[in-house]
Amino acid sequence: MSVMFVMLDDADAITRADSSGMLRQIADLPQQLKASIATKVDMGEARVDNVCICGLGGSAMSGDILSDQLDRSSLFPSAVVRDVQLPRWVDDKTLTLLISYSGNTKETMAMYEQARKRNSLLVAITSGGSLLQTCQECGERTVEVPSGLQPRAALGYLLGASAKVLESAGVTPVATELSGMVASLDRLVGELVPSVPTERNVAKQVARDLEGKIPAVYSSRSVRAAAKRWQTQINENSKMLCLQGELPEADHNQIVGWLDGAPDAVTPVFLRASTDSGMMADIMSTTIGMFADFGRQPLIVELEGASPLENVMRGVVIGDFVSYYLAMVQGVDPMPVPSITELKKRLG
Repeated sequence: MSVMFVMLDDADAITRADSSGMLRQIADLPQQLKASIATKVDMGEARVDNVCICGLGGSAMSGDILSDQLDRSSLFPSAVVRDVQLPRWVDDKTLTLLISYSGNTKETMAMYEQARKRNSLLVAITSGGSLLQTCQECGERTVEVPSGLQPRAALGYLLGASAKVLESAGVTPVATELSGMVASLDRLVGELVPSVPTERNVAKQVARDLEGKIPAVYSSRSVRAAAKRWQTQINENSKMLCLQGELPEADHNQIVGWLDGAPDAVTPVFLRASTDSGMMADIMSTTIGMFADFGRQPLIVELEGASPLENVMRGVVIGDFVSYYLAMVQGVDPMPVPSITELKKRLG
């Protein structure tokens, strides 16, 4: 059911319109992260050669963040698999994380059965459902997170739990790094909530500029997980088409479509990370400059932070609020996703 059109600086109207409580779930991400990182996980002495993170939709987003962090900080190869079939290299030396918030994602259950047959080191991260029940019956490791949320609104729980598993397995100290960011992310949330007026609220400013547009979100590869999150959150919360790409790859193909014929309704958004440097910083600046010179009016969102991981997490928080405010200005309830519900119904 749609909600009434609201002005972004009318905090009371936003509170009344958001009857499902999505704002609370978005704002809770730092505290979700803090709580899940505190979870006790014992991975024993198992040997790990590589990491496979399995999931779909909002449940897989934590995998994107962690896999990119592994590429930067670890010698362990990793992959995020959004599919029904595991890669052939997954074996008994693979740490396989199966992430399904509901625990009933059919594709993830299919990958669970394959990983179990290959004797992978399995860990299921879920709030319940068939995945939790099956893993417990078979004696597999599980990390149970709180239930009752939309999968996309449980990112803090899923990310923190997954990070704790990786750190406990000796793969990367990412849980410790994320824990050190909680206070900063909490402060950022405080800068983006409805009570902060548009002139001081970057999320409201971006939402205002994207109203009635089709956003296309770009970033460097190091923070592409943040751009992906923007895309999926705008898709689901704002009920809008949103595109996503990364540099430098987009400069070798998509830039032609942009500068030689993209419709005016499509608006480029660049997430510029403070840790981008050298060639990557030059590529980002040059690309933005070309878009501006060709009259494409790019929106630039600065992602602060001491590391690419912190850039990503700040980008996630800002993007979540942008998607929320876009829903508000369009008068749509950000919580339900009827198209996904209908698809799952048809798939049985």
